[in-house]
Order: sequence, then structure tokens, then C-alpha cells
Amino acid sequence: MGDTASRSPEDPPTENVCCIVCEDCGMQTPWFPIGDNKNAALDRAGEIWNQRLNRRAATEGDLLDLIRKEITPVDAPYVLDLLARTTEDWEKRGPIFAMLAQKIVDGKITMRDFWPIDPVLIDAARYRTLQQLAKFVYIDGVASVQFPRIPATGGEEQRSFEDRVGAAVDDLPERSRW
Repeated sequence: MGDTASRSPEDPPTENVCCIVCEDCGMQTPWFPIGDNKNAALDRAGEIWNQRLNRRAATEGDLLDLIRKEITPVDAPYVLDLLARTTEDWEKRGPIFAMLAQKIVDGKITMRDFWPIDPVLIDAARYRTLQQLAKFVYIDGVASVQFPRIPATGGEEQRSFEDRVGAAVDDLPERSRW
């Protein structure tokens, strides 16, 4: 990293480390201590880095395990990945891939496979409302975020905490009124 600044004697001792980093996306391997051999440390980092490109071959057991499970069209990327990693025994595995493809075609996407979008959008609108009410204040010289008091209307104790907070935020006046 080129960190050559002098350190005070009180600082803890350091060791030289290395990793492999993609300059485009910023993804990196874990840090490895260099010790006496920098090339050995880079080789260990290279093994981890290359696992992203050189995937292990699919086995017949991987395919049979998948057939026993209930698969849907959502699982199509996983099946395609297994197909791409298959390097041998095409005579045996071809019919297995045909069965998997048929299961995907026969399957249907149900809403339980996806997170419902309506609660997410409602929570996002509530967050935006709270963010518009927030102010920066300095308390003892420390910058803090402060919200005004929000009255908890409709105090139905049997409702969940989240429902009560959501109802209180929903009852706030429109932005043009405050």
C-alpha cells in the first residue's frame, strides 16, 4: 500500500501484508501476512482470487440432490451454473439436465418466492417523511440528529410496536402544513 510514514514507539508493531484488488470494482481478497516470502503470500491470495473464475466441476451428486428438491423458475440460474460446470459424463448427465429443465418449465413463480414490494414502499415513504423532519443540533459540541416529538395517535396497545410507530408517522401533517 506504500505506507512508509514513520511510526511512534508507542504504536503497536505492524507486519507487511498483501492482497489482490480489482481496480474496477474494488473487490479484494483477505489480507495475508508476507513474512519472509512475498510470492508465497501472493500465491495464497491468488488461489482465493482464482476460485471466482475457476469453479469446481459439477458432480453427479450435485445434480441428483437438485432433482430431489422442489425447484422453480427462480432456480434457473443455479441449474445453468451446474450445466456450465459439467465437464464429463454427458451421456449420464444429459437426461438429468433434461429432467431439471422440465421441472423448471413446469414450475410456476409464486409470490412466496419474492419479498412483497408494498410494505417496502410504505416504509420508504415513512423514512422520507422522518428524514424531512430531522434537524442537526450540536449538543456539548457533538453534531447530532434530532427529530421533533411525534405524538403516538390511536394508542391501541394490542397492536405491534412497528404498527403503532407506522401509524404515528402516517398521521403527521403534510409537508406543506409544517
